[in-house]
Amino acid sequence: AKQQAEQLHQFHKQLEQHNQEFLTATAEQRMAQAKQQAEQLHQFHKQLEQHTQEFLTATVEQRMAQAKQQAEQLHQFHKQLEQHNQEFLTATAEQRMAQAKQQAEQLQQFRRDLFVSIFGAVKH
Repeated sequence: AKQQAEQLHQFHKQLEQHNQEFLTATAEQRMAQAKQQAEQLHQFHKQLEQHTQEFLTATVEQRMAQAKQQAEQLHQFHKQLEQHNQEFLTATAEQRMAQAKQQAEQLQQFRRDLFVSIFGAVKH
């Protein structure tokens, strides 16, 4: 019984030692794995920040180019609108002047005709 107890004690001691070695190895392995994952996560985060910055920079550049193009188009539209307005106003003024001249001539002719109809033709 004493020998059996000694064997059992030795077995228990070896089992504890194996357990301790296993736990130590497992802890070391998990720490190495955790360090590796932390490094991968850090690299992923770094790349994500870089890609995000590149995307934002490209987007800003694209939007600035688009805004410049739209501003130029708006400027050209405004310029054409001013030109068309000026042409319209000039044509309208010319038409009104011609119309006024024609009405003045018609009025003068009407007065002459009225004078002739009232006083008759003037004979010299």
